[in-house]
Amino acid sequence: MTDEERHYLLSHDAHDFEALQSRWNALIEPCSLSEQTLSLEAGYPVVSYRTRAFVEQPAGGDDAVYVCAGVHGDEPAGVWGLLEWAEENCVLLRERSLLIFPCFNPWGLVNNRRSDAEDGDLNRLFHRSDLPLIEAWRKVVGSARFGVAMHLHEDYDARGVYLYELTDSELTLGETGIQGAESVIPRDLRPEIDGNEFDRAVLRRGGDLSDVVENELDGGYPEAIYVYQHHARAAITFETPSEFSLWERVQAQRRFLDAVVREITG
Repeated sequence: MTDEERHYLLSHDAHDFEALQSRWNALIEPCSLSEQTLSLEAGYPVVSYRTRAFVEQPAGGDDAVYVCAGVHGDEPAGVWGLLEWAEENCVLLRERSLLIFPCFNPWGLVNNRRSDAEDGDLNRLFHRSDLPLIEAWRKVVGSARFGVAMHLHEDYDARGVYLYELTDSELTLGETGIQGAESVIPRDLRPEIDGNEFDRAVLRRGGDLSDVVENELDGGYPEAIYVYQHHARAAITFETPSEFSLWERVQAQRRFLDAVVREITG
């Protein structure tokens, strides 16, 4: 363990939402971000950040990027990886079109729970327009189109990094991202993960995913599938192994983001 990693682990509280919020607030002016509050879930604000380019062209486009972290509160590395990536990329944020949801389930983050305060798995509820948070999310996204959507998660059973890629495009953004991340954490090379067949830590799907929703997910819509069907050319769900060091997981999330964003924005 390096001195840098040791200091990080000793000084970091992965579930400190106030610290997370404070650091995002410090980025609003220098990175030219617009903040919008979707709701106050159990007393905690769920917010989005739009870059100036996205505000000016809310329809998005092939170089527009969607990122969401913290849908599951017990998966904190994506939340902090996204923040630290943003802190290192203010120039890019001032110039490029991004829509960011930095912590979609703050109550879950604070309480180290997968679910929200109503004991619901938000990542199975994106078809539920009757839910206030999902309705507010839909209004923020509007009719925007994105070249790629990234959904940052963790898996306590994982033995390395892996991802699900939803796309009909010839672009291999998932492979690009995982190559960036594996410089920190190796790929999970199991041929089967969660009952699905993977090829070197990547599962690619496309087209009509209604069978997946009904047969594998009991009719619940994950964010990635909903966004892919309605808003994005490609949607990637990236997973880090939550039994690994928080330092390594955050670094892997950062490098995944960096590789994919730079590929799609040129």
